[in-house]
Amino acid sequence: MAKKPSAKNQQVLIEKEVDRLNSIFLGLPDSKREVAKELIERVAFMTIQLEILEDTIKTKGPTYMYQNGSQRMLIENPAQKSYNTTMNRYTAAYAKLFDLLAYSR
Repeated sequence: MAKKPSAKNQQVLIEKEVDRLNSIFLGLPDSKREVAKELIERVAFMTIQLEILEDTIKTKGPTYMYQNGSQRMLIENPAQKSYNTTMNRYTAAYAKLFDLLAYSR
């Protein structure tokens, strides 16, 4: 992703990711499919958001020089902070998904 995709393009990417994840979790019993469906949608959304944040961080860097009047300081790029937070939640959601898969066999 070179630049941030439009909302419409983001939705297309999310839907492709949902399809990809659904194919992985195809063998889940119906009782677990509803739980998995919501998690898959969230993980797909986070996957695309993480890709966008990664591109921003690659382009602009994890930190930048902030200036307020005569004060100058190096601060963390807000995209980096969002990336870190989202990555933690993404990892937890993925773990829950794979737990559903592991305990369904």
